[in-house]
Amino acid sequence: MPGMLRGRLRGMTRGKLASLGLHRLRTKITLVFVALILVVLAVMQMTASRALNDASSAQVAEQLSVGQRVFCRALQTKADELTQVAQVVTADFGFREAVALHDPVTMHSALENVRERVHADVALLVDLSGAVIADSRVSGVARDDADTDATDPALPGIPRGKLRGKAGTSVSMIGMLGGRAYELVSVPVKAPLIIGWVTMGFALDDAFARDMHELSGLEVSLVHRGASGRWEVVASSLPAADRTDLQTALTQHVIRVTGKETTSRVSGYAARVVNLSGTDAPVVAVLQRSLTEAAGPFRQLRSTLLWLTLGGIVISVLGAALIARSVTRPLAAFVDLARRIGKGDYAAAIDVRRRDETGDLARAFDLMRNAIAEREERITELAYVDTLTGLPNRAAFSEQMQDDITRAYRGGAPFAVILMDMDRFKDVNDTLGHHVGDHLLWEAGHRLSTELKASGYMVARLGGDEFAILVRGGDQAAAHRCATGLASALDAPIVVDGQTVDVGASFGIAVYPDHGSDMHTLLRRADLAMYAAKRSNLGVAVYEPDTESRDRDRLSLMSDLRHAIEHGGLYLCYQPQVDLSDGRAVRVEALVRWRHPKRGIVPPAEFIPFAEQTGFIRVISRWVAAEAIATCAAWHARGIALGMSINLSARDLVDVDLPDYLKRVLGEHALAPHWLCVEITESALMDDPEQALITMERLHRMGVRIAIDDFGTGYSSLSYLKRMPVEEIKIDRSFVKGMAHEQNDTLIVRSTIALGHSMGIRIVAEGIEDAATLEKLRALGCDFAQGYFLSKPLPETELVDWAQAWRKPGCEAV
Repeated sequence: MPGMLRGRLRGMTRGKLASLGLHRLRTKITLVFVALILVVLAVMQMTASRALNDASSAQVAEQLSVGQRVFCRALQTKADELTQVAQVVTADFGFREAVALHDPVTMHSALENVRERVHADVALLVDLSGAVIADSRVSGVARDDADTDATDPALPGIPRGKLRGKAGTSVSMIGMLGGRAYELVSVPVKAPLIIGWVTMGFALDDAFARDMHELSGLEVSLVHRGASGRWEVVASSLPAADRTDLQTALTQHVIRVTGKETTSRVSGYAARVVNLSGTDAPVVAVLQRSLTEAAGPFRQLRSTLLWLTLGGIVISVLGAALIARSVTRPLAAFVDLARRIGKGDYAAAIDVRRRDETGDLARAFDLMRNAIAEREERITELAYVDTLTGLPNRAAFSEQMQDDITRAYRGGAPFAVILMDMDRFKDVNDTLGHHVGDHLLWEAGHRLSTELKASGYMVARLGGDEFAILVRGGDQAAAHRCATGLASALDAPIVVDGQTVDVGASFGIAVYPDHGSDMHTLLRRADLAMYAAKRSNLGVAVYEPDTESRDRDRLSLMSDLRHAIEHGGLYLCYQPQVDLSDGRAVRVEALVRWRHPKRGIVPPAEFIPFAEQTGFIRVISRWVAAEAIATCAAWHARGIALGMSINLSARDLVDVDLPDYLKRVLGEHALAPHWLCVEITESALMDDPEQALITMERLHRMGVRIAIDDFGTGYSSLSYLKRMPVEEIKIDRSFVKGMAHEQNDTLIVRSTIALGHSMGIRIVAEGIEDAATLEKLRALGCDFAQGYFLSKPLPETELVDWAQAWRKPGCEAV
């Protein structure tokens, strides 16, 4: 229900928009143009407004700065005037004598006269201890009581320390006396040493603030921090309401008073705080400029900009409507033409005779119409033809094969499908380059089509180096003859850029309906047959039902092998090696075995090659190494001093982490590395010789012994043998077994022993099955022997019994 409701709402919305004409391109163009113009005008308006605001702010800041300078200069002028008068008084001999004699009447009279002369509001005489001796505000007597002491909070403008520290110079300051702010000047009285200070001052009251307002054009307020820490307005030129707002701003810290000059905004004013007196008696001046008055000159400019913006909007709407109309009218003709082309009418043309972009679009539309017609013809061709070989492609082959299946199902003749894959094509591509590979594919396609031209069989390239042949009306025998003939045609070498390339092919055959009744099954089974032919080097193979089951068995075997490692299905047997010089058992070779829960004992030849192909051999090798090292360490703990040999595969040799793994396992079991020997086949070295040599060098530096296994059957190379850190060579069992009846095998064994000894390498012979061979090997100087004559591979417990029962003399087998 909610989904139906949303659908109805969307439908109603679209209907309303359509009725308003908002879905039309003309309306959209008009709205877009108007929106863009609005954005531009809005940005211009905001930019201009910001510029005006910035100009107004800059003007206010300048006015505050000028007003601050005027205010400070006025205070300095008053301070200079008071200083001059006070210096005249202190220079008078009679006044100094009165101060020295402590004559209160004379001191008071002198102070009152000078105060009236300069119209000062206060005149004081202060002794060296900071006590007020005479005060013009108190008639006829000296002030000796405690409340007149300069340390009283009521007289912060006359601090003792400041007077004492000014060694004979005048001092000016802003201070508080009796709750009122004063500008004070103190001049020393000398006779000839300083015997007191004359302090005179003007009151900084509302009248002073109004005078400063008239002089600077700014509102001036004086603010004092009382004993409670609160800032209070003590004098101001502001009206009562604005003074209250200033007091609130100070209380709420909207205006912050610090030791430095600061600027802020409050209640329609820009305010600047000017510190006047320091921290002894905190009095600051707050200079304010009305923002409303400052912005007055800019109001007319803002109004003009607003009317210009509105006029621009009206003009942009009209212009956008005209442009939209000129664009959308030709589009109707294009829409009609597109509909006709969509119906397949490529002969239709458009009649728009204009020289602007619309005319260009009309001409481009006509070119597109012609190009589409040509391209449709080309696409139809390319959809079923391989561009490299000119043969039918997978799509054409699939359609034809499906048609043949349909006809055969309705009673037509059976047919066969052949899949062909070129051998070593990837090597050619990687070595000689893709252009050579492309030439090979073209040549292969040419030879196949030439060979099949007379028969009428269909040949196609499915992709890569894979081709398919449809043998219509032929049975298995006919398909086999066809594949054999094609193989012969491809056997002839191909010359590319002066290089002769010999590339064969493998063929797989599947027959309808014997091997499948649908296209996918037939192709899959022909593919299985082709890979069976490639693995067995047969060239041509017909699908066999058990091929698929064997592949399934191999996949199942892989899964079972993982399970066996994780759940103890694998175990090790050990075949001993005997020192032929004294008959001692010196080492055992660890051989992996698999006890499958359903299949029983699975021979290594069935799962080791498969594990090497899939890369799972690394997991097996690490498991064997861990088990073998642990077993060897346990034997040593029981006093059975036997070494341990394990086999490594080609994938193990390129495993850069293997040496570190073996080192860690040896360390965990406290087994010295020289008790471990790794056996490596010659063929394993050929996959990546350089990395294999690096791995062997790392193992050798660890102290692990290295032996070449099955020597003489692989790619024996003395240059590699010279480079490898090899300590032992194991002669392949095929040569050892033949010594009893083949003189050539004896010569090979003798030569191998002599070669190894000349290079400082010890020789191990494996596959010894009789006493005569054993004695002949001892006579030839072979170092170690291994084989069923001495012992078959034994489980761990039986091997321990064998080692304890082994008798050295005569090397009897047990």
